Amino acid sequence: MMKKIIAVLIPIIFFAGAFSCGGGKSIKDKEPNSFSLDEKYDKAAPAKGRAKGVAAIFDNDKALARDRALNDARNKLVEQVLGSTVSGRSLMKNFELVSTLVEAKSYGLVKNERIVDERADADMYTVEIEGTVEPAIVEDAIKDALNRYGRPKFIVLVNESFEGRPSMPGYTATETIMQDIMGNLGFEFVDAQTTKKLMKNERSKMQMAMAGDISDDVRRLLLDSVGAEVVISGVVTTDDQTSILKKQFKDIDMKSKRASVTLKAVDVYTARILGTKAVAAGGVDISGQVASQKAVENALKRKDALGSEKNNPGKFIDDIVRKFVESATHRQINVLITGLDYSGLKKFRNQVENRIRGVQQVLDKGRVGRAARLEVYFAGTTNEFLDELKAKADKLGFVIEVPENFPNRAAIQAKLIENK
Repeated sequence: MMKKIIAVLIPIIFFAGAFSCGGGKSIKDKEPNSFSLDEKYDKAAPAKGRAKGVAAIFDNDKALARDRALNDARNKLVEQVLGSTVSGRSLMKNFELVSTLVEAKSYGLVKNERIVDERADADMYTVEIEGTVEPAIVEDAIKDALNRYGRPKFIVLVNESFEGRPSMPGYTATETIMQDIMGNLGFEFVDAQTTKKLMKNERSKMQMAMAGDISDDVRRLLLDSVGAEVVISGVVTTDDQTSILKKQFKDIDMKSKRASVTLKAVDVYTARILGTKAVAAGGVDISGQVASQKAVENALKRKDALGSEKNNPGKFIDDIVRKFVESATHRQINVLITGLDYSGLKKFRNQVENRIRGVQQVLDKGRVGRAARLEVYFAGTTNEFLDELKAKADKLGFVIEVPENFPNRAAIQAKLIENK
């Protein structure tokens, strides 16, 4: 009797899945440009090469320019060597993604390094190096950068309706399923209890977050209060397809449900949309509620959604990670600085822009009373920027104190050191 039940259940489950997915085209195991947190590359032997790096000379500081030219040459050598082989080209794409976050010198990406030529003119320093690149070491550096910058903390906000019975964010089965799947990939989440409290006490701001409208108030609520860096919002509905199932299997006492899942991921720092996805799948169980949950889980585990393999996330997650890391290479940090007059502030901007590793641009956004507002664009986190700033403050000619800092902003008290 048990064998007969199993024999009947297998085609039922297959039928429910095939019907709900509409018999669409199959999804390839690996998209051409997809990206994995644990991607393995063909092991290639170390390769030797030459590359030339350049850097601008700021404030007649040739030592600083030389250091930056060397690092530029190292990064170019890594890309050059990786790009020379088929197995290395995929690795090179991911290195290009994180190269502004990875210091080639500190990671030791170039071995047996030798300076072939170096020279300085009035404005530029040029260095040519020769060295060996080991793809395995580059891969480790990429993984380290991804672990530090590509694993944001999520808050999941899903409006769920199982056959017309609604559940609000913080109370949905979908959120639990998503956190279970993504938790296996190492991602962190704002817990359900906190989400419920936010939905109760900050409903209007949370509704804005669900719509992808990340105002300053919403950003401060999510980043500063609960540390949420990415919002995944969505709508999930299920409907009954048991009648269709019973046309095929008249005497079966099972429920069949179809789930439709629509998701959107938004970067809280920038309000940039990191990914969108709409998927559907079926689920079968003796309980209608459980059948709905299984349908949602089957939809989320599709390879174009969250995926189901621990070390091989789905394309939706790949898109989020890649774009979040891209954003981390050019992160806006809002700085409120006090203690400097106009000339002191000008010196501070120039020194930070040209001497702090990872800083790409510093913009003056005006004054608020005695404080000046700056926008600093930096490859990395706010804490990393502040650590670099405090470590180099004396050489820059300032005494620096940081009385307050948050994930995307900081208050700085600065004092100009005379005769520096």
